[in-house]
Amino acid sequence: MRPFRSFSQRFLLVAAMAFLLNSASNGLVGSYLALYPQLVLHEFQLWRLITFPLASPSILGMILLSMSMFLFAEELEQIYRKRLPLFMLALTSFLGVGYTLLFQQSSLPLIGSEHLSFFVLTLFLWSFPRRAVEIFGLHIRGDVIILVSSFCFFTFSVVDVVLNKAPFFGIVLQSGLGIFSGLLTVFMYLQAAANRRRKARELEFPMIPMDAPFEPVEEADYLPQKRYPASSIPQHYQSHRAEISDEEHANQLLDKIFSQGSESLTQAERDFLEKYSHTLK
Repeated sequence: MRPFRSFSQRFLLVAAMAFLLNSASNGLVGSYLALYPQLVLHEFQLWRLITFPLASPSILGMILLSMSMFLFAEELEQIYRKRLPLFMLALTSFLGVGYTLLFQQSSLPLIGSEHLSFFVLTLFLWSFPRRAVEIFGLHIRGDVIILVSSFCFFTFSVVDVVLNKAPFFGIVLQSGLGIFSGLLTVFMYLQAAANRRRKARELEFPMIPMDAPFEPVEEADYLPQKRYPASSIPQHYQSHRAEISDEEHANQLLDKIFSQGSESLTQAERDFLEKYSHTLK
């Protein structure tokens, strides 16, 4: 894994630097990044609509963000490619604008990146339900890590609220929106994949219109089809690959992963996806 080549690595680096600067300045840096609805509406400090995820003073939220970006986000970039940063930016902007409009008179700022963390975790959980990730040389299933870390996060958050009277509304709002957005993104992506498969089948086997004239079936149509010998299959596959673009072939392989799992890919298909993902970075 090359350092700082993916969006998730760069975003995690920026978030870590903002967290350290905020801690060193005793919250001064975070005050310029947090979302205050009154400052956005009256002082037109619009950057706060997208910078509030970097204003998190919580070490627990930073750990959750680091885990989601380091372990899971880079895997998702192989599937969603450049659309993943756009999804995260759209989610942050939607939450920022919605919070500003709904809580115009509130002096309570919106801070934290829990919506991004749970968006990535939900997206990975439904995209790769049985995918294992490597931690210190150990291969552990991603769904187990996600469920355990989520339980620990909410447990420690409840303890912090009870003992220190910390605000809990922002965490619930961000976490719920992140989980819902992740489920919605997976549903829309699966629908798009199903539509592509349906269109491909219609092109391969077009439906006969009801008002089409009747044509008698020839006897030759019942004859067995010509079978290709095993030695000619790779050449036939290569000729078929030459007829479609790399993007179309990548979409076909991604549909295959969603329908049959990543284990159904051949080694040649895995190599193609890896090389194609590097061309998009």
